[in-house]
Amino acid sequence: MALEIKEKELQGIIILELAGRLVLGQESMDFRGKVKEVLEKSDWVKEKWGWETRIVLDLGKVSFVDSAGLGALIAARTSTVSRGAKIKLACLTKKMRNVLSISKVVTVFDCYDSVEAAVNSYPKAEPTADVAPTPS
Repeated sequence: MALEIKEKELQGIIILELAGRLVLGQESMDFRGKVKEVLEKSDWVKEKWGWETRIVLDLGKVSFVDSAGLGALIAARTSTVSRGAKIKLACLTKKMRNVLSISKVVTVFDCYDSVEAAVNSYPKAEPTADVAPTPS
C-alpha cells in the first residue's frame, strides 16, 4: 500500500496525516519531499501567527515502518529543527510505539495520544495579521 499524506492546518499548526507504509523507496521519498515542501512554503505561518512552523505528524494510520521510514522520521526532525521549526508525533499505534521505542527514535520526539493533545501542547497565540496561506 502506497503512503498517503494529507495536509491540514489547525490553529496555525500543520498536521500531516500519514496512512499506509513508511518504507524504503517511493514512500519514504514522498514523506521527505512533503516535509520539505511544508517547510519551504510555510513563511505564511510566521507572518500570520508570529512563530516558526509547527508540525504534527499523525501516525495513527501507518501500518508499517522499516529502517528507511525511521530514517525519514529522523530526517524530518533534523530538517524542521535546523529551520527553527517544531515537530511532534501523534496517534502512535501500539506497534508503532514499540518500533520507535526499540529503535530509540521515540527519545527525540514529543509523542501524544491524539492530534488534539499534540496541537494543544504548543503555546497558544492569536493570529498577528490577516494573511492567508499561499496556494501551492
